[in-house]
Amino acid sequence: MTARNHMQRKQHPTDAGSRPESPPALGTDEQIWEEIHERIMGHPDIDVTQVEVVVEEGDVTLTGRVARREDKWLAEETARSVPGVRDVRNRLKIARL
Repeated sequence: MTARNHMQRKQHPTDAGSRPESPPALGTDEQIWEEIHERIMGHPDIDVTQVEVVVEEGDVTLTGRVARREDKWLAEETARSVPGVRDVRNRLKIARL
């Protein structure tokens, strides 16, 4: 068996082609937190110097301050894109100048 065949998802005969495969969920809240933190901190368009991420049973809460409204929504979408995230509560505030 080649590595490629080993990596393919096994399909039940009734679901062949019925829906796209989603990425596997991360196992623990700590793994989810690490992935969100890495993605948000590494995102070139988000200023996250005052953002806190909390993960409880796959539910994510974002708190703190960001510079722009766009940063708030980008942080939420970035967190939401992590496998294993069930819900995102975006409590980020826009910093007043």
